[in-house]
Parts: sequence; C-alpha cells; structure tokens
Amino acid sequence: MREIDLEKERFDLDREMTFLHFRKAEKIIRRCLEKAEKEKNCFFIYYFTAQKYILKEVFKKAVENLDNALNLRPSDGITYNDKAVCLAEMEDYESSLLCFNEGIKRDRDCASLYHNKGWLLNLLGRYKPAIICFHKALELHPDRPESLYSLGDSYYHLGELKKTRIYFKKAARAIKGKSSYFYKETLRRLKT
Repeated sequence: MREIDLEKERFDLDREMTFLHFRKAEKIIRRCLEKAEKEKNCFFIYYFTAQKYILKEVFKKAVENLDNALNLRPSDGITYNDKAVCLAEMEDYESSLLCFNEGIKRDRDCASLYHNKGWLLNLLGRYKPAIICFHKALELHPDRPESLYSLGDSYYHLGELKKTRIYFKKAARAIKGKSSYFYKETLRRLKT
C-alpha cells in the first residue's frame, strides 16, 4: 500500500469535491481520517472530520471542526478557505468574506482562497472585485479550470462577451478529461 501524504491528499480532495466526484472524495476522507487517527494527528483529525461534514452538508459541525483545526494551525489557508465556504453555504456572507480576508492575510499563496472569495463575490453580484480574485488565483495556479470558468461567468454578467468566450474556451481546454459534467457545462456556456 502506498504511503499517504495528508498534505497532498487535501489538494486531491479539493479537486474531487470541486469536480463533484463525491465517492472519490469519501474514499480520500476515510483513508486520511484513518491515518490521522493512527498517528494521533489532531489537526488532520479535525480537518478531515470537517470534510466529512461538508460532504453531508452539515456546515455548522464542519465549521466547529475547522475552528479546532485553526486553533492548531492558525495560518492554514486551506482551512480558512473551507471555513469561509461553509459560512457562505450557511448564508452568512459577511462572516464568510471576513474569513476569506483573514485567510488571505495569513496565507497569500493559497489559490483556493482567492478563487472562492471570487466565487462568493460573483454570487453577491460583485463581478469586478471577483475578477480580481480569479486573476490572483490564476497567478498562483495557472490554468485552474474553475477560475477560468468563473472569469468567463463574471465577464458574461458584465456584458463583456469577447472576454466571456476567451475564458470559457480556456476553461474547456483545462477541464477536458477531468470532469465530463463541467466540460459539457462549459461548452454549453460557450454557446451563450
């Protein structure tokens, strides 16, 4: 059996959840929780327990576990990201934005923080600041499919159709082979 790198697994888990591969995500969570418990690694026990709750959409319990994880690693950008997303899912948008900002202040190299802050700003109809966040995410992680797609969406809402097509085309190239659902959705959006 291969050695499990819990840090790397967090990134793999994020990919699977982003692309709606929930069965794969469940397997990662189960495997990582088992390893974290075996090693008595409290940070990862809290972190992966939170992920289990996120999959079940029990966001309040997820936030409690993420807070416990942040008490152990107060500058962990990925944990701030996940907490902020949970707060947004609970429709506490102001707290979510504050959490994204605190995470960015503590970890300026976490592309997920910028991307998901942009996702929330898009949700709130604040497209221009969202675009800034997506570009920052792409600075850190070029060809990030969800950021390319979201840029296309932001430009669409601003009526900038040329940029909309550019970013949806880039997103389609970046997502091909990773998620058939998002690939088809990107192609559908290209037709708008």
